[in-house]
Amino acid sequence: MITTFNDFKLKRTSFRFLVMKIEKNEVVLEKGVDKVDSATWYDDFCAEYLKDTPAYVAIDFDYKTTDGRDADKVILLSWIPDTAKIKQKMSYAGTKEAVKSALVGVALNINATDLAEAGLDALTEACNKV
Repeated sequence: MITTFNDFKLKRTSFRFLVMKIEKNEVVLEKGVDKVDSATWYDDFCAEYLKDTPAYVAIDFDYKTTDGRDADKVILLSWIPDTAKIKQKMSYAGTKEAVKSALVGVALNINATDLAEAGLDALTEACNKV
């Protein structure tokens, strides 16, 4: 998983998202999601992957700065929805710091419990604050 993430942050993969889950007390890469040129690329991703199950998602995020320049950052989204089971929430919350420290090169960490906190506008706003 670390090797894939390192290639991802250096743009050596075709992925826009790396979806990671906890399986048997270990964080594993569940899926790499390719970049697509579509106006609804982020909404499509959220609809398919941000459901009732927690996940860590590394995002190669392209955005416009407040002064109109193109920029990009690698974001780590900790998706722990309110609808998740208590045991899952505790497991993901307890593992988050270890994941953050293992994934060197993440520019921004975002915690989200619902789609409003993980929305495109929320990510862009957070990127422009840093």
